[in-house]
Amino acid sequence: MPRFWSGSRASCSAWPAHFGLSRRDESSRRLPAPPKPQTLTRKDIRDMQDAPSVRQHFQTVAASFDSIYASPSLLDRIFRRDMYERFQRTLEECRPLGGKSVLDVGCGSGRYGVAFAEGGAREVVGVDFAPKMVDLALDNARRAGVIDRCKFIAVPFLTHPFDQRFDYVLAVGFFDYVEDPLPFLAKSRELTRAKFIATFPRLFTWRAPTRKLRLALRKCPVFFYTRRRVLDLMTRAGFSVSRLEPCGTLYWVSGTPR
Repeated sequence: MPRFWSGSRASCSAWPAHFGLSRRDESSRRLPAPPKPQTLTRKDIRDMQDAPSVRQHFQTVAASFDSIYASPSLLDRIFRRDMYERFQRTLEECRPLGGKSVLDVGCGSGRYGVAFAEGGAREVVGVDFAPKMVDLALDNARRAGVIDRCKFIAVPFLTHPFDQRFDYVLAVGFFDYVEDPLPFLAKSRELTRAKFIATFPRLFTWRAPTRKLRLALRKCPVFFYTRRRVLDLMTRAGFSVSRLEPCGTLYWVSGTPR
């Protein structure tokens, strides 16, 4: 697959300077402690995650969303090429997958989870609060012959009691719809054993205003991020950022728990 994201690829050693931090700044900067677990009220949970408009949106578009991966149109390949690039980049970042466990937060129709299982992952767990998306994910896993290693459940991520940590935790295409990402990032850190991968929509792109308007007409909120804010959120949540790179209209980030 061709590389098409904007900007240059930032290596592990290059990213501090890329954000205006010298190596001296990097070594002397005092990183804040990860946030302590917080008690969430019902209103907090409703506002941050179980937003009816977001859930209803994905209940409505579940089948058409899955078709972006299953049978992409020419327009999809042109205007949604960053979705295919983030998919490929995420898989490459986590190989080899043999024997690994994976948690996919906001798993949608399960395309990432199924691909990870096909690549050799020992266990894949996907969570999403849109039941129709979870139904599609289960169907996709059955068709791919990996249902024995995949578990997709319709539950709220913040309040679901996970009984294990995972080698890889993914939140790809998730923070687009979250107003306050920090609690989700903090919980992701608690569940990550080796590597966390996420994407964030970039604020200053030509598609941001049109996407904002399109989703507003469907009563679905969407949120955009600057590079600096992504780095700040990851740091405050307790991650060490190893890669933070443009991927079309997105930021693609990989980090490890401190």
